[in-house]
Amino acid sequence: MRNAPDHARMFIEFAAAEGAMVRMLGLVERRGFIVHRAAMAEQPCGRRATLALTVEPRDESRSIDRLALQLGRLHGVGRVDHETALIREQAA
Repeated sequence: MRNAPDHARMFIEFAAAEGAMVRMLGLVERRGFIVHRAAMAEQPCGRRATLALTVEPRDESRSIDRLALQLGRLHGVGRVDHETALIREQAA
């Protein structure tokens, strides 16, 4: 087995409005992260949603904490949580 790069799981609660997903995903990519997985769930009220992302920094200078702060400043974003995990994969 070999170590894969550090990945982070992010959970973003936001107002389900036009352009919200584009703003969030665009910021993640512009800040130097690769999106590996994305899943969204809308709240029953239809006005709020949660986006779950698995991201990987393009290099060691990228900070997941800084990315979380920047996401939290976006219009309509209510809360951002994250966890970092070293994901292992089997060598082929």
